Amino acid sequence: MTLASRAEWSLDSSVRYLNHGSFGAVPTSVLAAQQAIREQMDHNPNLFFRTQLPGLLRAARARCAAELGTVEDRLAFVPNASQGVIAAAAAVVRRGTKVATMTSNYGGVVLGLRALVQRAEAELRELPSLPPSAATPASCVDEVVAHLGDADVLVIDHIVATSAQLNPVAAIARAVRAVRPDCFIVVDAAHVAGQVHPPLPTGVDAWVSNFHKWVAAPRPSAALVAVSERAASVLEPLAGSWNTERGYPLSFDTQGTADLSAYLATPAAFDFLARWPREVRDKHCRGTVDAAAEMLADAWGVTLPTHPELRAPCMRIVPLPGARHLTTAQEDSLIVAARERLGAEIAITSPGGVTGVRLSAFLYNEVADYECLRELPSLLPR
Repeated sequence: MTLASRAEWSLDSSVRYLNHGSFGAVPTSVLAAQQAIREQMDHNPNLFFRTQLPGLLRAARARCAAELGTVEDRLAFVPNASQGVIAAAAAVVRRGTKVATMTSNYGGVVLGLRALVQRAEAELRELPSLPPSAATPASCVDEVVAHLGDADVLVIDHIVATSAQLNPVAAIARAVRAVRPDCFIVVDAAHVAGQVHPPLPTGVDAWVSNFHKWVAAPRPSAALVAVSERAASVLEPLAGSWNTERGYPLSFDTQGTADLSAYLATPAAFDFLARWPREVRDKHCRGTVDAAAEMLADAWGVTLPTHPELRAPCMRIVPLPGARHLTTAQEDSLIVAARERLGAEIAITSPGGVTGVRLSAFLYNEVADYECLRELPSLLPR
């Protein structure tokens, strides 16, 4: 059974939506809250932007910060995790700065870091990482420490997007501090808010997560959290504007005239989730994705690769039979084929060079939704 009725969303009823992890679906009640904010904005734009918006943003920041276990002056809204991560890194990268990240980290962020270090005449080290089938909690720590060297900045995923691997970031941070105490640690936690509890790890400097995934907020909405004092003193937006002199987090509030209704409606998403106790939501999503992954693994004759302690609550990777490695074009074709022939929206990724289906489970999903994927191997290119 679903935990929440699909009627709470405006999803196409002819398609099984199994990819909340890539593009989260927004409940209609949250969209209504966003629309009310937009109507308030357009009723008197001058009044809204000059007088009402600062207070509304502060209230929204305070609510979202409380949900994450921090305080209002440690949270800034950003459009998405990728932009927040690059902003955090850019705040401390200078000529000669040595930046380290993992080869498994989110591709868009790695590309952004490459561009950042090139502009700053800095250095980027892309550290090797084990495939999901070989990674353990201990190896996740060891592979960072073994290759970190004299890096000044470390950017690491909290949940690896391609493999749904939950990295032990607090343990990694402790190990990094032991060998490189002043390393500025930025955590890309794109999938964490609403999925991992508690969300904020200790020992890091900056942490960034999307609200428009597992919190089910409108798009785009994300949080850049200054976990450490030094992060709060240096973080600044990639493009400054009128609040630049007021420092973090106010410097992120006024970057030209923008529709910030997604940020302001994010508390409504937390209100929606609060209709079910967190433990109930977690049990439903974890139970659904576990059962679906085991069902497909049995049907395809494959082994689930991820160490039990490294499994994200609401996501799993199930390798396709034959240990195949599809090209990006082939992955895209398989996604389209699943939509057209199985009536399912899915994610296909290739962590560690082995292609699989990345399962996501949210409140509107049930195990029966995934049964159609038994036929997915028949759609593979020959």
